[in-house]
Amino acid sequence: MIKLIKNLIAYYSYDMKLKNKLLISHLILILAPILIITALFYSQLFNIIVSNTKDTELSLSRETVRNIENTVEDIRNISSEIVKDETFTELISNRSLPNPDDKRYSRIYSFLQTVDAMIDGVTITDIKIYLSPAYQDYFSDEELASNGILNPVSEIQNSYWHGIFSSTKARQLLCPTLYLTTKEKQNSGLISFTRKISGKDNSEIAYVAVYFNKTYLNSMLREYTTLPGSAKYIVNERDAIVSSSSNNLVGKYLVYYNEIPPLVPDTNQFEIKTFSSDRCYISYQEINGANWYMISVIPINSIWSENKSLIMEFLVAYILVLAFACIVSLLLSNSIVRRISTVINQMKSVKINKPTPLDAPLERDEIGDLIETYNYMVSEINNLSEEQLRSASELRTAEFKALQAQINPHFLYNTLDMINWLSKKGLNEDVSTAVQALSKFYKMTLRKGNIVVTIEEELEHVSLYIQLQNMRYDNKIHFTVDIPDNMLDYTIPKIIFQPVVENAIQHGIFCKESKEGNIVITGWMEEDTLVFLISDDGVGISQEKINQLLSGQTKSSTGSGVGILNTHNRLQLFYDTQFGLFYRSKEGEYTEVEIRIPAEINSTPDAT
Repeated sequence: MIKLIKNLIAYYSYDMKLKNKLLISHLILILAPILIITALFYSQLFNIIVSNTKDTELSLSRETVRNIENTVEDIRNISSEIVKDETFTELISNRSLPNPDDKRYSRIYSFLQTVDAMIDGVTITDIKIYLSPAYQDYFSDEELASNGILNPVSEIQNSYWHGIFSSTKARQLLCPTLYLTTKEKQNSGLISFTRKISGKDNSEIAYVAVYFNKTYLNSMLREYTTLPGSAKYIVNERDAIVSSSSNNLVGKYLVYYNEIPPLVPDTNQFEIKTFSSDRCYISYQEINGANWYMISVIPINSIWSENKSLIMEFLVAYILVLAFACIVSLLLSNSIVRRISTVINQMKSVKINKPTPLDAPLERDEIGDLIETYNYMVSEINNLSEEQLRSASELRTAEFKALQAQINPHFLYNTLDMINWLSKKGLNEDVSTAVQALSKFYKMTLRKGNIVVTIEEELEHVSLYIQLQNMRYDNKIHFTVDIPDNMLDYTIPKIIFQPVVENAIQHGIFCKESKEGNIVITGWMEEDTLVFLISDDGVGISQEKINQLLSGQTKSSTGSGVGILNTHNRLQLFYDTQFGLFYRSKEGEYTEVEIRIPAEINSTPDAT
């Protein structure tokens, strides 16, 4: 691990590109404080979210409980108003049914109408007064029984709540849905507040039941349950569910009435409890005057899901800061690296082209000074290069001419000897022809000025040479040229073909028993290169002798060996080592010499 760290430090210090190094350095300087602050803040983020959520939920729970308590208090007040009414008291104390013309009858009728008017259909869904059998005549009176307020106690004698009143000393009871009969649930409501009216001997006389809307309570609980997966529900002292925000979640989060205070000692705090592997926060509030607990359950996971927007806002802000830091780092690093890269790229171009200066810098910082220094260096290098090229050109031209002057004089001596022999024989026309050919041959050979000639002129030069050789050796040499006309205007160094042809005659054809043979000069273009092939059907030459010939290790009485080496050296001096003479031969059959020269038309190549 330590070695890896050392390698990374070494790579950063010495091998990493300057642009990346500056970018990383700037990012570290900009992001390090941000990352530290973010890490410290993020570690507290969950606690902040949970704390805020719990405070909010406690506040909502208290508000919900207050609303429920107000609703229960309103229902209690309605129930109290009924039982304290003088007509109701008179009704309880005097069980006989008055005549319709009696004022007491009218008072009872008016009382029942008043009670019926208390049913608003929103909170209060129904009001019933259940009377003992002693009031049987009241149930038979159509006018008094018309609004359904008065009912026989027999209708509810089988109810759960009636059983509680019968078996306890309870005088009033808040009844959840479980306590009510089917008829009550269908016709009156799902929750009721019921009072028992007893005689002096504790015998039951009547029950006043005020039914109210369970949906109203459910909607109130749902309204104050904001987190997904959380629930609020109300449970009474007999573990009956009074109301809930979600029937499905009540079964999952159910806690019994007597278990709640030990589980949550402080109603102002949340405690953690696990429900079916889900860790949740749980708290409760006591609903005064009802013996009810309202329980709130919040899954911990839902706190995160509900606060995704806050987390996303934090992440977006962090990403924006990161992007801004990257942009600033790129701008800072590019301002430095861009100009340095320009200098580096310009210096790299020296590998394939001569150095060229950059535009004069507008900046006056260290990089601007570097560019100015580079431009001065380029100017000096170009001046030195041009001077060196001129010197090299002059030197190579002098060397080329010196090599050219080394052409073997044996040919001249032999030709003059032939002319002398023709003269003694009295062959004056042949002497004239030979003298003219020899004169023209050496005129072209020794002509001053350009060191290059056209291919057409070079072919004429070698043709004159073969003409003189055929005059001497009775036309034993058969000469053929196969070069396209469109190549004839290209220029090549002069006296290139003649030394090769001379060597082919002297060491190829004349070494045959018949002393007779063919020489063919073929030419073609390969892209921007001229290619010539000089072939003969002489005796051939071994690879060893070829190597000796091109290295100057062979000696020849005719001087053709010197001419071959001279020609090979001139081509490489004139162009490059990739040019020159290239031999292929099979002993006893043939020899081929390939010459490759850069293609140039009617111009003198640089002697480089």
